[in-house]
Amino acid sequence: MLKMTYHKGFTLIEMMVSVAIFAIVMTISLGALLSMSESDRKAQTFKSVINNLNFAMDSMSRSIRTGQVYHCDASQTPITSTRDCTGTPSSSFAFLPADGSNTLIYKLESSNATLCGQPSARVGCIVRSTDSGANYASITSPEVYVDVLNFYVTGSAVGDGVQPKVTILISGVVTVTVTQSSTFNLQTSVTQRIYDQ
Repeated sequence: MLKMTYHKGFTLIEMMVSVAIFAIVMTISLGALLSMSESDRKAQTFKSVINNLNFAMDSMSRSIRTGQVYHCDASQTPITSTRDCTGTPSSSFAFLPADGSNTLIYKLESSNATLCGQPSARVGCIVRSTDSGANYASITSPEVYVDVLNFYVTGSAVGDGVQPKVTILISGVVTVTVTQSSTFNLQTSVTQRIYDQ
């Protein structure tokens, strides 16, 4: 006599339930993965923008440190004498670079959207001129909106017994996406490398 053996397996309902559970778990996992990927992309963009801002600050500090004839308020060019601004800050600063060429100027640009590379609704960037104010170029990226750029200058007069020092204050907003932004406040002090005699 022939004995029949039955092999046990999954029923159709069991297969449908397991596939549905698998699909739900994968959908949730994929959503979390995409969210983490988007967060990482935003963090990398924010880091890149902050690095640009730090580079602009370092570039200003290096050139100011080796310069001379510090003059607060670059609207009074050509620069022929030094000028302090201790109580009331200035949004522009001029000095002679180490090579003694044209006056170097740093200032806040808050009206020329094309120069800053920003939409005209909100404008604010740091610009530099290497030709005594004839032409300016932005040194910050378009994602950085600089609201305040203040220069405090002390001891700029030659032979006054005080080493020339410039304190720079920058504040504004970094925009990573349309909905994500972060405020920043930076400050640095730069002392002239040439000894004040």
